[in-house]
Amino acid sequence: MIERKVTIPIEITPQEAAFEFCNWDDEQQAAFFNEVAELTKELDKPFCFQLQSITDCESLTQGGRYVMEAIGQYGEDK
Repeated sequence: MIERKVTIPIEITPQEAAFEFCNWDDEQQAAFFNEVAELTKELDKPFCFQLQSITDCESLTQGGRYVMEAIGQYGEDK
């Protein structure tokens, strides 16, 4: 019998990523944000430039803006 491993590149959509995020528990969601923090260290510009780019994007809805604002409010140090 011949066995082959096949690699198929798959890019998930923003909708799929959001679906997965919403189905994770708090530990998984925290790990997600921790990973974003690590990945943004490698960006050419500080992460705030990416956030500004998102808020300037015409496709960002009021609902999306609300989620960003809520994350900011709940993410404040206590």
